[in-house]
Amino acid sequence: MKIASTFQFENIQGFKFGSNPFGQPKMFAHVYFIDGLLIDTGHRNMRKEIMKLLHSLPVHQIYITHHHEDHTGNLKQLQDHFKCPTYASSMCVELMKKPPKISPAQWMTWGNRPANFNIQIQENHLKTPNYCFEIIPIPGHAVDMVCLFEREKGWLFSADLWVHDYIRYFMHAESMRQQIESMKKVLTLDFEVMLCSHNPQFKNGKNRLEKKLQFFEDFYGEVAKLNHQGYSISSIIREMNLKRSWQIRILSLGELSTINMVRSVIRDEESRLGNLFYK
Repeated sequence: MKIASTFQFENIQGFKFGSNPFGQPKMFAHVYFIDGLLIDTGHRNMRKEIMKLLHSLPVHQIYITHHHEDHTGNLKQLQDHFKCPTYASSMCVELMKKPPKISPAQWMTWGNRPANFNIQIQENHLKTPNYCFEIIPIPGHAVDMVCLFEREKGWLFSADLWVHDYIRYFMHAESMRQQIESMKKVLTLDFEVMLCSHNPQFKNGKNRLEKKLQFFEDFYGEVAKLNHQGYSISSIIREMNLKRSWQIRILSLGELSTINMVRSVIRDEESRLGNLFYK
């Protein structure tokens, strides 16, 4: 099943896309358009629907928040159609030259994306005729992820920083400690509108991000404590009564799992303690 819809919030046009070969989509990817700027390009599995809804927009520039396939799946097609420049962080630009391989679960949900060598670096501010967006690095979910913040309007285009108050799965390379630091950084900003790439919040956005930060800090603290006490990963999962989906883990070839959340904390703690030791 495929679902495509649009919505309007103030001067922002939002586009919501979801696909699932086995029924109702469980996750949606959002693309935002504001004042000639297109933020992200959605996933390849919805290419026909995305091109149909976006083709008549007056797009003058595209910005990519990070290299993941649900944000870059239609970049080449949209570049060819709009004939406009595309911008991203320097790290994203490099990653898109040779995108990492994805798992079967990601391929079924989003589809893949090709390499792209036609992206320019933009890392401080991005201007449109009527707005100025601050580009803020928020690594953790992806090493190259950034958010866009329009200070005068209080709009935060938060990429995948939030998604939900509670998260059950991590990809292998994610860092929980980095995500905690990224959330703390963003929470110093003055915003209520959070244009999340999967679950936009038009009010109380800051409160929702605070809830996720609290969840991550509690999770990190408990895993770190048990790890320092000598508990194994499997023992930590049992002690914390963490629910695991073997179906998701198998389909993703281990790329997406609860175990990765626990491993991330242990990895981050080892790095933190190693840095303290060598200072």
